[in-house]
Amino acid sequence: MLPLVLTSAVLLFTYFIISRIRLARRLSHIPGPPLAPWTALWLVNRQIQGRITRDLATVTKQYGPICRIAPNWVIVSDPAEVRRLWQARGPWYRGRWYDMFRFDQPVDTILSLRDNNAHAAHRAKLLPGYSGKDVDNLHPVIDKRIGNFIALIERKYLSDKETFRPVDLAEKAQFMTLDIISELAVGTCFGCLEADRDTYGQLESVTGSVPLVTAMATMPGSFVLLQNPISRAMLPKEKLAGVMKMMKLAQDNAAKRYGENKVVERDMLGSFVKHGLEWKNAWLETFGQIGAGSDTTATAIRMTMFYLMCSPESYTRLQAEIDGAIKEGKISSPVTDEEGRRLPYLQAVIKEGLRIWPPVAGLMPKVCDTEQVVCGKMIPPGTNVCWEAVSVMRNKEVFGQDADCFRPDRWLEEKDPERRRNMETVQGFCFGTMSRWECLGKTIALIELNKVFVELLRRFDFSIVDPFAPFKTTDASLSVQSEEWVRITGRTAV
Repeated sequence: MLPLVLTSAVLLFTYFIISRIRLARRLSHIPGPPLAPWTALWLVNRQIQGRITRDLATVTKQYGPICRIAPNWVIVSDPAEVRRLWQARGPWYRGRWYDMFRFDQPVDTILSLRDNNAHAAHRAKLLPGYSGKDVDNLHPVIDKRIGNFIALIERKYLSDKETFRPVDLAEKAQFMTLDIISELAVGTCFGCLEADRDTYGQLESVTGSVPLVTAMATMPGSFVLLQNPISRAMLPKEKLAGVMKMMKLAQDNAAKRYGENKVVERDMLGSFVKHGLEWKNAWLETFGQIGAGSDTTATAIRMTMFYLMCSPESYTRLQAEIDGAIKEGKISSPVTDEEGRRLPYLQAVIKEGLRIWPPVAGLMPKVCDTEQVVCGKMIPPGTNVCWEAVSVMRNKEVFGQDADCFRPDRWLEEKDPERRRNMETVQGFCFGTMSRWECLGKTIALIELNKVFVELLRRFDFSIVDPFAPFKTTDASLSVQSEEWVRITGRTAV
């Protein structure tokens, strides 16, 4: 018996070694970190540590426009190649990384669907709701919650010569985006701004679990474990509490829209039902909206405000544009989306903020069933080919030699039509623009951004409390900031 066990063990070990060698040789012509050909531990470790975005940018600088980061994973930092990978009619489709967006296995959401045709069909059912076509309360909800944000600042966080009341802008910005998307998605506002706290545990249970979830996404099949009752019982209860609370809210609100006494509303959920989503798909989509729609827009607000506070010339110019528009009667109160889109420097600031710090810098791997050439290298079928967001968004050939700098003026100075189009195309990658996977929430996010900076800067002045430690950040595909302490003072009304 013992010789048989030993023989089996030796055979298994030999098979494992040979398999690893074959896997390592598969992409041996592509450079990368020394451990990458043999194990995914380098990649998984960076995800868990919450520093994947920064480390991938370092890898790109060291090894070039295409790098190997795991046995079957490569990253690409050439904007032209990313555009080709993401083109609407190309042969590429989503990799298994996207399985992490199956919030209730095995039911897919728009974020997890990997088949291109199924994704297109499902997207068509969601688009009227996201675009605002079927939604009556889109702009009023956003205006009301920005108003709540302003009221919270005026009530608790205004400083003056005698009083210092520092505020965590990162937290309050997400309170606002959570209140907006919860009301739009499930018809119930979380009330974070009025309570001045994370009422549903989003920041701790959902946002806080991103590093672990994205690390698991690099290991196919690992999400099946989360559906096992024994595995779930082993997870920290405080991490699940907020998730379960939001799931229950999404389920209950969606249930009201079905059956004999169904509620009919012209909101996003009502649009999903109208266009044929079944109950399970409807509640899963609304649940997914809360995380995807709050973290990303909050990051855009946090980081754009941070760079403005660090760039006095840009800050002053934007505020002057807002003040001038108010004096000329070009801005109402609250500002409308159309009025915001007509302010050229505001639009330059928004574009530059999204470029310099893209809210979503995840791997977002694409896979092809046939051999392809990427950055001049042969890519075998089934290889996960990802983008490296920081290097793409700071490409000097596209954005100029000062691409590492926050400088909104670049969007107003560029007069060459072709170069300008290329800048806008590459910057649009932060929304997946021009691809079949373009962010459905783009319209809502831009409406929020067109309004919030105007409403804040027309009333207040902002400054960083500690320039040596302005904020903390976790980069695990989704960029999340915390402890962005600022001092806010009131301005004389224009």
